[in-house]
Amino acid sequence: MLMLKGFVKFLGIAAVLGAAGVAAAQAVADVPELSLDEAIVLALERHADVRRAELELWIAQLELEAAWARSTVPSIGLQVNPPDLTAGGFAESIEGTLGVGVSLPWGTQASLSADLRLGWNRTTGEWDGPAWGIAYSQRLDLAQLDAGSREIAAREETMIDAEAAIRRARNSIVLETIEAYRDLLSAKAQLAQAGENLRQAEADLAQAEAQTEAGIKGEAFLLEAQLAVLDAQIASAQAETAYATDKEVFGRVTLGIGEAFEPVVFELRLDELSAAASALVAEEGLAATAILNAAEVQVAQRRVEDAEETLRAARADALPELSIEADIDEAGWKVGWGISFDLFDPDRFLGIDIAAANVDLAEAQLEAAQEQVRNSLLNQQTALRKALEDLERLPLEEEKWLLEEQIARAKREAGTISERDWEEFLEGKQAFDLAKEGRATSLLLAFLAYRDGLKLELEWEEWLR
Repeated sequence: MLMLKGFVKFLGIAAVLGAAGVAAAQAVADVPELSLDEAIVLALERHADVRRAELELWIAQLELEAAWARSTVPSIGLQVNPPDLTAGGFAESIEGTLGVGVSLPWGTQASLSADLRLGWNRTTGEWDGPAWGIAYSQRLDLAQLDAGSREIAAREETMIDAEAAIRRARNSIVLETIEAYRDLLSAKAQLAQAGENLRQAEADLAQAEAQTEAGIKGEAFLLEAQLAVLDAQIASAQAETAYATDKEVFGRVTLGIGEAFEPVVFELRLDELSAAASALVAEEGLAATAILNAAEVQVAQRRVEDAEETLRAARADALPELSIEADIDEAGWKVGWGISFDLFDPDRFLGIDIAAANVDLAEAQLEAAQEQVRNSLLNQQTALRKALEDLERLPLEEEKWLLEEQIARAKREAGTISERDWEEFLEGKQAFDLAKEGRATSLLLAFLAYRDGLKLELEWEEWLR
């Protein structure tokens, strides 16, 4: 009697879970599908890293334009002086000055200016002037002849770094989205497999009930079938929860959306992808160029150049500093020049030693950055080669599992293996079937990651069309 009550309760649970599964299936049917390429476009449009990198590039462009404007575009100023207040009252003249000046980026410090002065005399009712003048000054520090243009060069490097940062951000998001989408499809496949296992367990339970009623099997056999259904129901519920959680996180974090969606399986042109991946692995010469163009190597290279420039400046610190000034106005012209230098600087030689040590340190950091990028590229190349081998080996593994299934089924029918052994075999085969579906996507990911490491365009759209 107790077993009957438990069985009735079990049937009630099964009915509730079955109804919930039907309702969930109907709800899924009404949810719009979201393909992988659509997901990537959404991620690129809404991801904060891309927006931040684009803004940083825009700021770098504006700063570069401002630096050029400060150095090459003349500035114009107007100054008006009202009458001066003196002991005898206000003066009789009003003076105005129109000035044009430009600071040139060449040399250490260079400037060119011109002014025009014009006054109005209230007493005579006539204009005083005009008076004009042009002045040029140049200071030449022989240790730093290019210091005047360094700001522009620094702004140009900042803009180049910002452009590279956008590319890295976009590529990273593409790779992360593909990987997350693959995992989401895997969770969806696990949910489908859990549903199929539940249906099979329910079919086995129906068969066990019939055999028990006919006296072919005992009560223990029926209880085991009931337990198998409960296990399958729990596994199905867990798979459904995991899939719903993964989908919600993918939509909220990766895509930045809150709307419901369903991922769809995508197909890849595996023959073309394998051929492209094999050609990329065999390509020589790309790695050396990629190492030189890597962002961290570029930063380390600039540190070496800065350190070498500092060393040159320290060694040239004893050179004199020249200054030239030239003026011309309505009264005539004049040119003057000067020279200055330090007769004795107590820490000059120590400064040279410090600068030389900084050059050695910068060169060591450059070598370390190059080695790090080289190892990263080798790891990506190895991962791509492994993905190719895994995909090429797949037909042999499928044939092996098919043969093992035939052998295990024959042993089960002959009674030489237990039902538990048979279930464990099926679990292993199901795990293989689920994992093999992701090998093509893993090859795509490894291929794109290696292209990213080689500083090539990802061209992900080509493989998802």
